[in-house]
Amino acid sequence: MKVETTNTEPGTTIHHTNKKNTIMNTIKNIIIAAIIFTGMSFSAKAFATPVEGVTTTGTTDLSATIPEFIVLHYYSTVAMDFATPTAESLDEGKLELDADWKGSTTGNELNTKNLMKADLELDNTKTTVTLKNVWAVRGFSKNGNAKISIALASGHDKMKKENSEIVVSNVKVSDNTSTSAEITTSLKGIAKAKATVGSVEMDLDFTNTTIAGNHTGAKYTLTASTI
Repeated sequence: MKVETTNTEPGTTIHHTNKKNTIMNTIKNIIIAAIIFTGMSFSAKAFATPVEGVTTTGTTDLSATIPEFIVLHYYSTVAMDFATPTAESLDEGKLELDADWKGSTTGNELNTKNLMKADLELDNTKTTVTLKNVWAVRGFSKNGNAKISIALASGHDKMKKENSEIVVSNVKVSDNTSTSAEITTSLKGIAKAKATVGSVEMDLDFTNTTIAGNHTGAKYTLTASTI
């Protein structure tokens, strides 16, 4: 250590240490102590037991309003192609006639009342035709049901070709549970796989049908309503 001497009075000597070296040593000691303290602090934090966080929850009620909605599937044209009946030859038996020399004959000739019956007979009868699976509905209603109705369009109750006609009457809808001009059926949602599929029934009168070929002109209207 460097020592300085100062003479104050004759015969007296005072010794001083280097102040600068003392200050530097003090700073070094402070820095070393701070490093040791900091290391101990980090070590304590590393091994300290973690404190659990605070948790809270909230519950939300969800709701959805579904509107009334219905989809009707139908065919805009239905073409019925009737199978060709088997041709028949009906033997009416033996006919005996009285003839005169002028060429006139009398006897029990054929007439419309005594003809033998063929396999296909339509006299004074109506043929009920079922159009299977020609409509479907799906959607939503307040009670899960829909009303389906059918009616012949005004002035369109006949299919015609020239003077030949087929009269249509007694149209009905069916969902395989109920059959009527108006029924209540189930709506099972909007999914196609859950659609309600139904049929149409009608009576056809061929009494005034006189020629072959395509007869047109009849129309029916389907109405589907939520209820």
